[in-house]
Amino acid sequence: MQPIVAARPHPATARPLAPDTSAAALSARVDRLPVTRYLWTLVLLISLGGFFEIYDLIFTGYIAPGMVKSGLLKATTASFFGFDGVAGFIAATFAGLFVGTFGLGWLPDRYGRRAVFTFSLLWYSLGSAIMACQHSAEGLVLWRFITGIGVGIEIVTIDSYITELVPQQMRGRAMAFNQAVMFSAAPVAAILSWWLVPTTLFGIDGWRWVVLAGSAGAVIVWLIRRAVPESPRWLALQGRVREGDEVVQTIEAAVARQSGTTLPTPLPVIEQPRPATATFAQLWQPPYRSRLILLIVFNFCQAIGYYGFANWVPTLLIGQGITVTKSLLYSFVIAIALPVGPLAAILYADKVQRKWLIVGAALAVIVFG
Repeated sequence: MQPIVAARPHPATARPLAPDTSAAALSARVDRLPVTRYLWTLVLLISLGGFFEIYDLIFTGYIAPGMVKSGLLKATTASFFGFDGVAGFIAATFAGLFVGTFGLGWLPDRYGRRAVFTFSLLWYSLGSAIMACQHSAEGLVLWRFITGIGVGIEIVTIDSYITELVPQQMRGRAMAFNQAVMFSAAPVAAILSWWLVPTTLFGIDGWRWVVLAGSAGAVIVWLIRRAVPESPRWLALQGRVREGDEVVQTIEAAVARQSGTTLPTPLPVIEQPRPATATFAQLWQPPYRSRLILLIVFNFCQAIGYYGFANWVPTLLIGQGITVTKSLLYSFVIAIALPVGPLAAILYADKVQRKWLIVGAALAVIVFG
C-alpha cells in the first residue's frame, strides 16, 4: 500500500483537516522517515515495559515450586475450582489476562497509548508487590488475578504503540526487536528463580523476592517512559491534530539531526471517506469470519503449547524426583532460547510476507516439538 500524506496547503486557503485525514497525513510523515537510533530507542523503551509483561508470565511456573515448598500452595488441587493448588495460581494468571485483553482492550483507543501503557505498568507493579506479601492461598490467587488484568491491558497496548510510532519500512524489524527484548525476560526470570527460590533471604521466601524484583523494575520503566511521546496517529484521530503535529515535528527533528540528511518530501494525501464503526457481530460475517476463527484457533493452541508448557515444566520435573534447584536450572537453559528467535527474525522480518513467516515458524514448532 502506498503511504499517504497531506500536502501542506497555502495559509490563505488552509482548511482544518478531518480527523481521519489528519491521522493519515501524520502517519505518512512518519512512514517516510529514515531509520535512525532515535526510533530504535523509542522501540526499546516501550519494549522494556513488555519485558516485565513476559517476566510476569514466565515466573509463574518458576516460583510455583517455592510456593509449594513454603506450604502456601499444594502441588495438586483437590477440586476443579480449588484455590489452594498450583493449578489455581496459574489459572488465575490467565483469567486475569483474559479480562484485561478482552474486557479492557478498548482502553488504549479511548485514553491513549501512552497513558494506558503507564497505567498498566503501575497496575502490574502495585498488584505484584501486594501479591508478594500474601500469606494465604486465597489472597495469593486473588491478587494474581488482579495483576493479570494489568498485564493483559499492557499486551494490547504495546503492539499498537510501537507500530504507530515507527515508519512502515521498519515495523517488522521493530516488532522482532520488541519480542527479543521482551523474551529476554525469560532467562532473567529463570536465573533469578534458580538463585532465589530455593533460599530464604532476610527471613523472606525466595519466590517473594523474584516477584518483588519484577515489581520494582516496572516502576523504573515507568520513570523513563516520559521519553516516549503519545502516538500522533491516535491524537489526530481524537481531533487533537495540533498535539499530533507537535509530536511528529519532534520525531522529525531528532531523525533529521541523527541522519544528517534532509527528510524526503511527503506524498500528496488521498482523500478517503471516514470508515463506519465496525461492530463485534460484523467480525462473524464473511469475509472476516474465517480469518477470525483461524486467528482464534492459532492463538488458542499457541497459548496452550507455549505458556502451558513453560508454566508446568519446573513442577513436572520435581514430580519426577528432580530437585527444585536442578529443575529450575533446566528451565533456565530452555529459557535462554526464547529471545534468539526474534533476534534472528530481525534479519528478514521486513523482507518476507508476514503470513509466510507465521507458517514457517509453525512448521518449525511442529518439527522440533
